[in-house]
Amino acid sequence: MTLEEHARAIEAAIHAAADDGFYLDNGESKGVRTLELNHTDDYGTPLSWETLTLPYNPMD
Repeated sequence: MTLEEHARAIEAAIHAAADDGFYLDNGESKGVRTLELNHTDDYGTPLSWETLTLPYNPMD
């Protein structure tokens, strides 16, 4: 799978969880709006990234 395909699969799983009432937060009960999936080199330097759009938590 490509980086983009992985990002879409993760995004779909997060949206499916939100459909069941589960949302991501930042550990302080504040919703997370976006995530980035990164491809890095052996030194941790990002080479490319793909942004994941997350569902809106109505409790925010």
